[in-house]
Parts: sequence; C-alpha cells; structure tokens
Amino acid sequence: MLLARASRLMLPVLAALGSFVQSAKAYQVLVSDQDEVRQVCSGMWGEGAETPFIEVIFSPASRGQLALVIFEWKDSKYLGVNPDGQATENDWSEDRVYICTAAAQEAGLCEAAELGQFIKSSLAPEQSSIYTASVQFDPVPSASSSNDDLQGFSAGPFRYDVGATGYYCVGTVPVLSEGAQRNTTFVGVVDFENVFIGQLPASDYPKIVFYRGIFLAYLAFAAFWGALSYTYRRELLPLQRYITATVAFLVVEQLFVWQYYRLLNNGSHPGVAGVYLFVVSALTALRNSVSLYLLCLASMGLSVVRPTLGSVTGRVRLLAMFHFVFGFLYSLGSVTIPIESSAFFVLFFVLPLSCSLTAFMTWIMYSLHSTITDLGARRQKYKRTMFQRLFYILVAACSLVMVFFLASSIAFSSRLDPSFPAKSWKWRWLLLDGWLSILYMLVFFSVAFLWRPTGTNRHLALSDELPNDDDDEAAALFELPDDEAERDEAGELKGETYPLTRRSRDGRHDEVVFDVGSDGDEDDSDDGSSHHRRRHSGRHERGDDSVYDVTKQYDEAKRRDDEGAEDDDDSEQDAVSETGRLRNGRDAPPEYRSQKDD
Repeated sequence: MLLARASRLMLPVLAALGSFVQSAKAYQVLVSDQDEVRQVCSGMWGEGAETPFIEVIFSPASRGQLALVIFEWKDSKYLGVNPDGQATENDWSEDRVYICTAAAQEAGLCEAAELGQFIKSSLAPEQSSIYTASVQFDPVPSASSSNDDLQGFSAGPFRYDVGATGYYCVGTVPVLSEGAQRNTTFVGVVDFENVFIGQLPASDYPKIVFYRGIFLAYLAFAAFWGALSYTYRRELLPLQRYITATVAFLVVEQLFVWQYYRLLNNGSHPGVAGVYLFVVSALTALRNSVSLYLLCLASMGLSVVRPTLGSVTGRVRLLAMFHFVFGFLYSLGSVTIPIESSAFFVLFFVLPLSCSLTAFMTWIMYSLHSTITDLGARRQKYKRTMFQRLFYILVAACSLVMVFFLASSIAFSSRLDPSFPAKSWKWRWLLLDGWLSILYMLVFFSVAFLWRPTGTNRHLALSDELPNDDDDEAAALFELPDDEAERDEAGELKGETYPLTRRSRDGRHDEVVFDVGSDGDEDDSDDGSSHHRRRHSGRHERGDDSVYDVTKQYDEAKRRDDEGAEDDDDSEQDAVSETGRLRNGRDAPPEYRSQKDD
C-alpha cells in the first residue's frame, strides 16, 4: 500500500523530468545509481555565439548522497591520491583513493571540509578545470508526503561554464552516508549545452555539415550530367542511361542521410528516428549494390565493346540482389546487435557480406582484365585506353582503402587507452564514416566522367577502330608477287594490272586491298580521275578515325580492275597508282609502281 502510494507521488516528478529532457535542445545523458560506468563524457566547443556550459539536475525522488565532479580530461591526472598519501598523477589504478570519506579523512588523505567530494591532488594548479561537490538528497518520501513537499526537495541544478574547447566529463558516485540505513538511489540528467543548438554530441555534429556538402556535390554533378544527357540525348547508350538513374538515386540517398542527422539533432520522436534509420540503411545497401552492378557491367564492355551481355546480365543482377540483402542486414545489425554478441554478428552479418563483396570484386577485375586483353589483341587503342583508365581508378581506390585501413588500424590501436576518446573525438567520425563517403564520391565521379555523354557515343559503340600504323609497319602487311609466274598470273607481263594483297600476321595472303592502275588508265584519268579520287577518298572515311577499311578497299580494287581490263593493252608508260590522303591529313599506305620485263 505504501509502495503504491509512493509510486503515485513519484509519477509527477518523473513526468516533469521527462518534460525537461524533451524540451531541452542539447546533448543529454541520463545517469542513475544503476549505471555500471559512473562517468559520462562529451566534447565541447569553446568558441561560438553563446557560452557553452554543462548542467546537472537530479530528480527530487533521489535519496542518499553522492559525490559529483566535472572536469576537462587533460586535468584528470589530478584526480585522487595514492593510499600512502603521495602526490602522483592519476593512473586510474584500482587502489587509488578518489573520494573523501570518513576513512580517508582519518588516514589524512583529505580534510573534513572535503567529505563527500572528490579529492584533488596537491599537484593540481589553482586554475584547474576540476569542479567537485557533495550532493545530499532528502530522505525517502513518506506516506504522508504531498506533491508540494516533494517539489521543494531538489538538489541542484549544478552549472559548469566551459571556457575552452575540450573533452569534458561528469562523474557521479554514490556515497554511503554515516548512519544511513539504505543505499543511495538517484536519477539525473547531464545536459551538455554546446555552442550549437541541437541534441547531437559535439563529436557527431560535424556530420550535418559534412553530409550537406556531400549532397550539394552530388546535386552539382547531377546538374552537369543532366546537361550532357539532354544535349546528346539522341546518342545515349544503355550504360549511360543506367548511370543517369544512379546519379538521381545518389542525390536522393544523400538527401536522406543529411536529413537523418538533422532529425537526430532536432530531437524527434524515437519512432520517427527509427523509421529514418531503416530507410537510410536500405538506401545505403542499395547504393553499394547498384554501384557494384554497374561497375561489373562496365568492366565487361557493355555498350562500348558489345551491345548486350546476354544471360550474364541476369547473373550479375542476382549477385547484386544478394549483396543488397546482406548489406541491409549488416546495416541494421550494426546498430541493434549488442557488442557482446560479436561472434554471432560476424557469423550472420559480416561473413555473408564479405563473401558477396569478394565475389563482386573478383568478377569485376577478371572481366576488366579480359576486356583490356581483347581490345589489345584487336588493336582497339581508343577503347582500350578507356578501360585502362578504369583499371587505374580501381587500383587507386583499392590502394587508398589499404592506406586508410592501415591508418585507421594505427589510430585505433590505442582505443583501450582511457585518453583515446579525449584525443580522437574531433576526427574519429571522419575515419569511421567520412572518408569512405568521400572516396566513393570521387571514384563514382571519375568512372561516370569516363562514360559521359558525347556527340560520338553511337559511333564509338557501333564501330571498330581499324589499325593506323606507320608506313614501315603497314608495308610489312602488303606484298608484291615475287616470281614471274605469279606476276604473269596476276597480269603484269601481259600489260595488265595486278592487285596488292594483304599479308596477315601468320604469313597467309589476305584479301585484296587496292590495285595499281594499268597503263591504259591514264587515257581515262583526265576525265574521271578527280571523280574516282573523291569517291575513293570518301569511301574510306569513318567519322573522325583516319584509317582504311579493308573490305571497302577490296570492292574498290575489284571494280577498278574490271574497268582497267577494257583499256588499251598496248600502252608502254609506267602507271603510278596514288591513293591520296584522307581528309584529316594522315598519309595513306605507300604507293607501288608496276614493273615491266625488259
């Protein structure tokens, strides 16, 4: 009966405390006598429009006594004394005496005025940041106590002005009062009022500015990509359309990430924040899967080397779906699974994601190597250069990942040091989240720029680059008939023309490339030479590539050979066949003169 009535009397007090927590616009931490760790810490920025401060308030329902201390971490070495009374710096040893109790006073470790407070070492300077107080609560409410009586029994609040940027901690340690029959029980709130308005800790607040900048960068790139896509909308390739959709998706994804941290800073309802966390986790997993999917298709040469990949596309899509599921579960598990369940977390969340990521990266690098090798064998220099640049981008990204992984390992190797949070609170978020987002953005922008829309997209996708070698190398691919039998069979000894044949790299004769006109062709050259040259030159142009199409040369040579057979067979002048130059000014293959028997 008494417990029930006491509970009813405490409800308004807890409601008032909860209202204070919801209405305040600062990073807040609840403290109680049930906490295993008696200390809460947060970074504080000391420069701004308003003076930052730390405020501690306890519930009026608290009873007993506790020792309160507020300090900047660099002065933590002045807390406590050794059991023998020697003044040494704090090493956080278990036998060090931190609170002035009756036993510590009898041992001469502290004065009577310091009872119930933290002990400061004699090494501490007068202007140290350590503030300590003995907080004594009122006795347990009785059955006859009223709400008005309880409102009058409140300890604090305790306010601590922050003078400089640093890592500040608040310690609350229950103290058993002399003659007390029951242990101390308390509930309180530590309010870190920073220079900014919001409920994020100072170590996470830079994420709002950071992700806003990332969002604006993606938005600017989307405008650039959209302008190119609209300008060359008739030339867009399938892969470029996929990239367009990915750019739009990344803008939306970064907008949600930015708004998620803004939502946390504004102190929304926990249910709304949970929904946002679910959405952001799904978008992040989808971003990674889509990026690997497009990178795998690009490494296989989609839209540049081959128009379609057939059934391979379905297999890549299936792997991307598995990677999305594993990535989504990993994102949720990383914030919901306790750290004590590390073995379970690694087995069911980390291992599947690692396997799918390894499969993707192996497939991408193997496909990219095969594509580069194939283009090199086909002497497709321009396209091969594109995929080599993609390879260099991926190698650079992997190298940076290894460098940052090494740097992170070195930085977090001292994470068990009590001073590690105080030393790393300003930049720890950058190693954990920021640099990965920056690296992904740079790699995506670089890859997308390689496949940016241009006016020659269709030409690049639907045509092959033909060899354009130097004269010596080109001459090695062509040959004249060697002996008289071959020359007679070709028609030279009869006063006719003979065709030049292309020698393949394995030594076999290939198709006819072009022929040397007969002696009788000169009679007709006055009327039709310019016409033939224009037609001949025009048939050998392919866009902006200054190369010879072997098949078209064969058709031209055959037609001209038929015309030359009808000319005068008795002409004794030497004919010089001239192929001219292409429109861009590069030389044609070397010319050859016909030879006559003496």
